[in-house]
Amino acid sequence: MFTTRDVCVGAGIRPSSASRALRRASQADIVERMARGVWRRNDSVSRSVVCYGPHPFAAAWMHENEAMLDAVFGLGPRRISHMMALEAGGVPLVTCPQYTLPHDAPQASLPGVATVFREQPAALTRFASRLTERTWMSSPTRAALEVAQQARSLPLWDERIAWAFAEAGAEMLDLDEAVEAGSALRLRAGLRRVTSIADALISMHGQIPGADLSWVPARWADAGDAHRGDKWIHLWADQRPLQGADAPWVDRRRKVRWGRHPRHLAIALLT
Repeated sequence: MFTTRDVCVGAGIRPSSASRALRRASQADIVERMARGVWRRNDSVSRSVVCYGPHPFAAAWMHENEAMLDAVFGLGPRRISHMMALEAGGVPLVTCPQYTLPHDAPQASLPGVATVFREQPAALTRFASRLTERTWMSSPTRAALEVAQQARSLPLWDERIAWAFAEAGAEMLDLDEAVEAGSALRLRAGLRRVTSIADALISMHGQIPGADLSWVPARWADAGDAHRGDKWIHLWADQRPLQGADAPWVDRRRKVRWGRHPRHLAIALLT
C-alpha cells in the first residue's frame, strides 16, 4: 500500500497530477483505492505479519490492516481500542475500526474508514496485549473505560457495557484493573460512568419483568466513587446539560447525571 503523497515524492509531481494518474490507474485495475489518499497495488498482496498470540481477527485482515496503517501512519506503535477492542473482547456489536496513536505520530486520518484517537506515547501499550510488532489491542477492561471516558459518538456504548455486566457476568471485565487503569491513565470519568451503570442495573433487579440482573457483580457498585472536588458529569458527554431534578436518574455517589432512567437500559438488554 502507498499514499498519494508517496507518488508525489517519488515521481516529483504535484498532488493534482498524482491524483489524476492514480484515478486512471484505478480505472485500469492497476491499483485500488483503500481510503482517501491510500492506495493498494493489484499486482501484489500484503505481506504476512507475525502475530504474537491468539486474537479474534482473521489473518488476511491483519495483513491488509497492518499494511494500511504502515502506509498512513508510518512504522510507529498503535493500538486497536475503544469499541473495536470491546467487540474483540466478546461484546456483540458491529463497529468501524478504531485506533489510538501517540500524539507524535503523523497527523494523518482515515475518514470514512476508521476513527483515530490520540494519547500520550507512554500510555499507548499499558493495559493492552501485543498483536504484532507495531500493533497492540486494549484489554476489554481498558476498552470499556475508553468508551465510557469519551461517552459520545459511539453507538449504544452504555448498552454494550450493560451487556458485559448482565449477560457475561462481567467475566470479561476486571474491577482491580479498572480501578488501576482509571487512575494511571486518567480515565476516572470513564470509571465513574461504568460503575454507575453497574450500580443502576443492580437497583433495577426484580423491577423489570423478564430481565435477570442478578449476575451483575455487586462489588462493581462499590467502586468508582467521586472524589472531593470532582465535578458532576453526564452519562452521555454530549447530552444537553441536566441539573438536579431535571435528570431522570442521578447517581450522587459518583456525581453522574443520566439522560434516561436505568429501566430503559435494563429493557434494552432484553432486545
